[in-house]
Amino acid sequence: MAQKLYEAMFIVDSNKAREDYSKMEEICLSTITRHGGEIVKAVKWDDRRLAYEIEKVKRGTYILVHFNGEGEALAKIDRQVQLNDQILRCLITIDEDGIETETGSQAKEETA
Repeated sequence: MAQKLYEAMFIVDSNKAREDYSKMEEICLSTITRHGGEIVKAVKWDDRRLAYEIEKVKRGTYILVHFNGEGEALAKIDRQVQLNDQILRCLITIDEDGIETETGSQAKEETA
């Protein structure tokens, strides 16, 4: 099966990310690589107040990861995210527009 470029948006607890961001990022990246994904780019996207509390957490740090992988691995990655209590949420989509993305703070500066 051919590999495709995917985009994963992870939400982690902002308090834990402030304490040790590299550890939180490594948890997200290892979730992907453990199931055959190849990391292309990872960036801290933004730190925001959540629209609703997730497991009594009010603020989340968003980590955007672009990776190459096979479609069958997505279910395994999703299952691993559900089992990991460090990751609050994760959304994986096919990256159709390429890797060039702005971080949330850069996008705010350009629109101002």
